[in-house]
Amino acid sequence: MGLTRSRPGTLPSAAATAPWLTGVAALVALELLRLSGVAARGPVAPVLVCLCAAAGGPLVWWLGSRRALPAAVGGLALARLLVQLPFARVLPVVAFALGLAFAVLVLAVRACADTGRAARALALAAGADAALRLCGDLLDPVWHRGAAGWLPALLLALALAGLAWCLYQEPAARPAGGVPLALLGAPLAWYGLLAGSPSYLSAEAEVSASAAGLWVAAGALAGVWAMGERWPAPAVLAPALAAFVLLPGWAACPAAALALAALPAVLRRALALRPPAWAALAPPYDLALAGAAGALGCLLVALPLQHGVAPGAFVLITAFGTALAALGAPGGPPLPRPFAPVLLAVALLAAPPLTGALRPAPAPLPTDTAGGIYRLLTWNVSAAVDRGGELDPGAVLDAVEEAGADIVVLQEVPRGLAGAGGLDLRAWLARQLGATAVWAPAGEPQRGTLVLTGLPVVGAETSGLPGDGSLAAVEVRLANGATARLVTARAEPGEATSRALLAAVGEDPHAVLAGDLGAGPGSPEARAALGAGLHGAEEAAGAGSTTDAAAEGDRVLGARDVAFGDFGRLAARGFAHAPLAVTVYLD
Repeated sequence: MGLTRSRPGTLPSAAATAPWLTGVAALVALELLRLSGVAARGPVAPVLVCLCAAAGGPLVWWLGSRRALPAAVGGLALARLLVQLPFARVLPVVAFALGLAFAVLVLAVRACADTGRAARALALAAGADAALRLCGDLLDPVWHRGAAGWLPALLLALALAGLAWCLYQEPAARPAGGVPLALLGAPLAWYGLLAGSPSYLSAEAEVSASAAGLWVAAGALAGVWAMGERWPAPAVLAPALAAFVLLPGWAACPAAALALAALPAVLRRALALRPPAWAALAPPYDLALAGAAGALGCLLVALPLQHGVAPGAFVLITAFGTALAALGAPGGPPLPRPFAPVLLAVALLAAPPLTGALRPAPAPLPTDTAGGIYRLLTWNVSAAVDRGGELDPGAVLDAVEEAGADIVVLQEVPRGLAGAGGLDLRAWLARQLGATAVWAPAGEPQRGTLVLTGLPVVGAETSGLPGDGSLAAVEVRLANGATARLVTARAEPGEATSRALLAAVGEDPHAVLAGDLGAGPGSPEARAALGAGLHGAEEAAGAGSTTDAAAEGDRVLGARDVAFGDFGRLAARGFAHAPLAVTVYLD
């Protein structure tokens, strides 16, 4: 049986608290969903998440409707605090926390009694999630060090605990609703990883993170406002999401905003769907099925995004399925526009620019390149995820500062990648360092090669390479007026790749080729580079090659009028590759 649309004056007291709980639980679930992409990988993780998401049914059977939701909310508050501890961010804990968040969300939406209030709370939670990430430089609080991470975690835990106490004190109610609540899953992934993610949208549309955040916040605000209008939202949602995943470039921004504007109205109708008699289950089995199926629907969108396996197809399938469910449900009258939700949505638009104005000034990269000398750092950062499964952009920043590099080249840089917690490392580093960024996307816009420098960039070219490789060639102006050419790439071994790299270097006697070049010393590609007149920084410094097979392709090569000094491998900081730092002398 679907949820009902009660009049505000007839709502039980629990239904007054439930929309607030829905919003806070959704905010926590969105963060945990991105955390799971880093810390809960492997074939066992989806099974654990779905099993924990089904906990709502057994809790209702064991504790009753009045106590089940407060108990689950209290457990979610503790789980959110637990994952703030680095040692607790392991597969069983993260999978349990995410599954429990789904169970709480199902029970909270069920307690709302009015699907419109639940859908509006979800839209506001998505807007708050985007605003919070923009305020934190697109890094979730769970990954922040110190007070910047613990303060939001404590506030969310206190909000959950307070709402759980309020629900426990309120009169018992027997809310309706069950299996249709499974339709919450896929929209949660759209909000947290796709159309509602400023970092993903920024990479997809090739716009700044701030501009992408404004599109997301505007879409969330339009969704809250449009619930007071009669319009064909189900007919808009699927085409808008299709345009978002299929159309390239700037078209992704209006498509994302349109999808976010339509989604609350679609959810309002879809959650009120009345399943056929043969599909109706009695409590608590309906809640267990709704939780598990909702988690599965979310993972059907999230997992293909993490692994790059036809993600657009799963987005389209779930979008058309949700739209069809909404078309099969009764329409209902427009939802009144209370002042508070609209005011809150407008405040979400203003929060990121205000916090940006309060952010401390960046620590810029050095620019002292007198005498035709500059310092270079190259590193394959492995999506900023170390071997222990921790997302650690701070380690990347520490290595950059330790090297004192004038030019930084990084490979496998994530921009909204689901497997990197939705982090936009390009925007994060550029903001921390106040540097000019040159971006070369690989096979997907969310991963590529990055050049950062405080020197004047007088020319830049980017291109793809065979396989999933990417190449960037930049020319910078040094302090003495000379121009230095730098080519960087993340490449896979092969003759075609070798030809492309040597062509990018060209005949410039001052050119440097650096990056994860895919082949180590002694390989055919290395012999081709030596034959073209290039020489290695490691050999010049007498450092020798690395014994780590994963990092043997990390090289720095120079043309005939380039000399190297002070070459060194910095501490790997737990990553698969170690950063290489070297001083470049142009003769």
